[in-house]
Amino acid sequence: MTSLQPFSLPPRWLPLRLLLGGMIAALVLLLAKHHPLSVLFSDAASVPGFGVRCGSSLIVLVLGLSMALCIALIVGLFARQLGPRLELLVAVLGRALACVPVVVVVWGFISGWIGRLGWPVESLMLAQFPDTLDSRQVLLARALWEFLAPALILALPLCGELIHCVIGDGRATLDLEFSLRARGVPKGSRLWRHHLSQLLPLLRVRLQSLCLMVPVYLIIIEDALHFVGWGDWLAQRLRAGDAPAIALGCLSGGVMLAFLCACLQLLPGRLKSAGGFVATLAWQPWLFWALGVLALVPASSLSWLVIWVAVLVSGSAGWHQTWNQIEAELPVAAARVFGAPELLIWRNHFAVVQCRLLVAWICSAFAQTLLCVAAACALLPRLVEELNEPLAKLYRPLAIATVQDSAQTLADPTALLQSGGIIALAALCLIQVSRIVQPRLS
Repeated sequence: MTSLQPFSLPPRWLPLRLLLGGMIAALVLLLAKHHPLSVLFSDAASVPGFGVRCGSSLIVLVLGLSMALCIALIVGLFARQLGPRLELLVAVLGRALACVPVVVVVWGFISGWIGRLGWPVESLMLAQFPDTLDSRQVLLARALWEFLAPALILALPLCGELIHCVIGDGRATLDLEFSLRARGVPKGSRLWRHHLSQLLPLLRVRLQSLCLMVPVYLIIIEDALHFVGWGDWLAQRLRAGDAPAIALGCLSGGVMLAFLCACLQLLPGRLKSAGGFVATLAWQPWLFWALGVLALVPASSLSWLVIWVAVLVSGSAGWHQTWNQIEAELPVAAARVFGAPELLIWRNHFAVVQCRLLVAWICSAFAQTLLCVAAACALLPRLVEELNEPLAKLYRPLAIATVQDSAQTLADPTALLQSGGIIALAALCLIQVSRIVQPRLS
């Protein structure tokens, strides 16, 4: 899955908005299924260790985001030293890694780590220690690996997105290379101090935008690894269609996202906050909410419109900001001064740019939809049957619903990897077409 969208500034008080958004989503789900509000609290009390599950998932999220950021900074900044061509190649590879469906990443890890190598994952296959079961070192190693396994898998797709962001956003910063070199600043200091200090505010916004996609990543990973956390519990509730539990998941997910975005505010550097209704609406975990809606509505081919709407709304702020920047650079005022009629101004200046931007948005939305459908099929396998035959054949290996499906995937992951590769290639091509078609006037 990928959340590579045009850069957009978050609204003010983003953590508070995410918390309110989770509360509103939970209330809407309860009212749609005619459940009272008290069901939410009784359901939270009935789940054993619900707070511990949320805390465990939050630790995995923090570890995964931290590892992805560190790896992306190291790879992206070193690629900057290798020249523009290698930097472009690394950016494309990062974008390709971000386009691999998360379910393919996690089951590829399981089939390789456990199926081929026979190595342990504490939540699936315990490590065998003959005579040191009570050793503190062994208990610590078990606990670390229990959390590190999902965190490492979570960091992989996030790392691909962040590598692309480090390289892409690095070109948007001020080029101080010549002035710093003239002042005798060492090359390492120029890169890791001055360039990084400019890059951190942009990366903070990118990390906050990734947080809106992270709950879906986490649910798929914890469900596949049987990690005892918030995501594993919510995956079971989604498949069962339990409306109160899904509403509780939206509320608790909003709390975790608000906490993560509040912690990211501690990173140095600030950017101007976005105003307006579009930014407020777009900076919400729409895909996460769409999965909750898909779990509750009857399966039909029209249910996929929920995913399409979620993709369009989630990317609207970035495309709206892009259009505002392009519109400000168009020579409209000069054309009016020379007496050009409005129809001629629209035809010569606005129409071509708007059509190109619309095509770029549609290509990007189709790429996002391909990957979001993969996530939905992995969590709700019944939805595969509502696709037409070519798409159903493509997505069916990703819908691992039974023990037999798991055993077959572990024995031969070829079908899973082929489907994931085709989806990733199609999404990458659409994103590349979107980047080519998107107008850039400056």
